[in-house]
Amino acid sequence: MWKQSFTSDPPASLYDKILSCETTGQINDGILEPLVEALGATSAVFIQMFASPLGDRHFGANSYVGHKPASVSVYLDEFHKLDPVMRPAMAWLDDPTSPLPNILTGSFKRTLEHDSDYGNRFLLPFEIGHVVAFVLPMHTAFETQLACVGFHRRPEDPAFQADQIAWFQRLGPAIRSVLYVLACKEAITLSETIAMAAREAGGDSGFLIFDEDLVIRNGNSRGMEDIGVGGPDSRGSSLLGEIKQTLMTHDRTEGSTVSFRHDLPKPVEVEIRNFHSADGRLFHLVVTTGSGKRHAIDGACRKFGLTDRETEVVARIAAGKCNASLSQELGISLRTGENHLRSIYRKVGVSSRTQLLSRLLQIH
Repeated sequence: MWKQSFTSDPPASLYDKILSCETTGQINDGILEPLVEALGATSAVFIQMFASPLGDRHFGANSYVGHKPASVSVYLDEFHKLDPVMRPAMAWLDDPTSPLPNILTGSFKRTLEHDSDYGNRFLLPFEIGHVVAFVLPMHTAFETQLACVGFHRRPEDPAFQADQIAWFQRLGPAIRSVLYVLACKEAITLSETIAMAAREAGGDSGFLIFDEDLVIRNGNSRGMEDIGVGGPDSRGSSLLGEIKQTLMTHDRTEGSTVSFRHDLPKPVEVEIRNFHSADGRLFHLVVTTGSGKRHAIDGACRKFGLTDRETEVVARIAAGKCNASLSQELGISLRTGENHLRSIYRKVGVSSRTQLLSRLLQIH
């Protein structure tokens, strides 16, 4: 029935096709479509799944080949939790120390007979009866994720045979390398954006990364604390709702920014920046500056009568900047910076940086 010979190795041209993928947008042409034809599949899917900082699972990029494209959104919204083939993969995402098979196969004959909900509401409407899939665990500097590449046949078709599965498995290293490189490219773009924001904001700041679906993909503990999510005593966060509402109603083109201040239960300054990942997907960097040190210092600077320039100097001292660094950032000479510091010491009544910050933060 199938034209492909499964007794020999996959042809070099197929490897070339797979390895030509440089973005997730090329996975259809480079991986899914060639293997649909080679395997005699009726549909294929690529899905990116990751564990969010809040402990739940979310989906990233996805692609589909076949005549039932709606199956992807239906699967992701409702039915992935019922998929017996994917359950080991999802268990691994929740606990990366658990074992994960590299290749998953399945025939849904028993499922169609014994699980009418999953069978009648998902498998049969979308003509899925058999599957062969790679499920690839990946750790990058940015996050832990799974990438799944799966191929399906209709219930009335023969299941994938052992020689076909073995042939497919020999393609695993090439598919794994491509998907891992794509994940690393994305991680590098996101990490560079975070690093740039951290340099600009100083040490007293938090960050969160939202994807185009407004799901939190990453964040540091300060960012989570500032918006009131992620900890053992997490509360319903009105700030998180305000951030998402802002993203939905404001310009989301790359390079655009928006800032606002949220006052309850504590003052938090928020800046949102839009940017694209390496393969063109939209992400949002949210930088937060909480009420703690920065707002306490700003208020104390006003109390002691410091000028705006002197307050800027103090903010950089609080961020750990030396005299040379703070002077360079403010565009003033080193001598001018030192003169500002002497004036600050005199007004506050201290003689060292440690005494200055202790006095301004009222730490005795």
